[in-house]
Amino acid sequence: MADKSVLTQIYEIQSPRVADKLLAMGVDHIGSVVLDERNWKIPELKETVRLVSESGARSSLLPLFSSADAVCRALDYYQPDIVHLCETIPSAPDFRRRIDSLGTAQARIRERFPGISVMRSLPVGPPGMEQKERLMEMAARFEPISDFFLTDTVLPVSPDPGNKEQPVPGFVGITGTTCDWEMVAELVKFTRVPVILAGGLSPDNVYEAIVRTRPAGVDSCTRTNRDDGRGGTVRFEKDYDKVRRFVEEVRRAEADG
Repeated sequence: MADKSVLTQIYEIQSPRVADKLLAMGVDHIGSVVLDERNWKIPELKETVRLVSESGARSSLLPLFSSADAVCRALDYYQPDIVHLCETIPSAPDFRRRIDSLGTAQARIRERFPGISVMRSLPVGPPGMEQKERLMEMAARFEPISDFFLTDTVLPVSPDPGNKEQPVPGFVGITGTTCDWEMVAELVKFTRVPVILAGGLSPDNVYEAIVRTRPAGVDSCTRTNRDDGRGGTVRFEKDYDKVRRFVEEVRRAEADG
């Protein structure tokens, strides 16, 4: 790892002011989210994407909707460097049908926007789940049409009907929980696509995460957000000290690599 850097990616950056602060800290990828398929034109968000791209860093746009037509409209408007696709993928019997459907839509987006890189989230459960065969099959299916993989935590399905499958139904992410790093390390060895590790990463654990998985990059959202004072975090509000320490820990892992 000493011969190359590890990418840092920070998500939920919705304004130029916040993006500018993170760019000054050395963040490589600035991630922004389009929350609503109906209200997807947000001038401030477009300015954020423009600022990041013109800075020499890379902008990543995550649309929280699945329609290929809607995603293409958003890409036409925002023109990010990266589009991040993160739909959940169910287990059998619908597993292969789902990855084929998502793969078809992703290939269409990639063909329409050849200048925009595609990042595909691959869901990885917590340690102890039987998931290696499934993860490698997903990677093989998406590898030809992806520029990055992002391994993010998928929560086990709860028997309690009051519990949601994921914090954002239908999409992977923002759990604040780490995934199985052993599985991620296996994926890094298996695929030619650069792997960005996500899921519960903070300044306190990102060094160990890099040492154990050797990813191309690391991503943080929830654990670099501001604390709400009640044991939780505030969506879309970054804690600049956490981001600064996160970047410092990534650079320390590089130096020790």
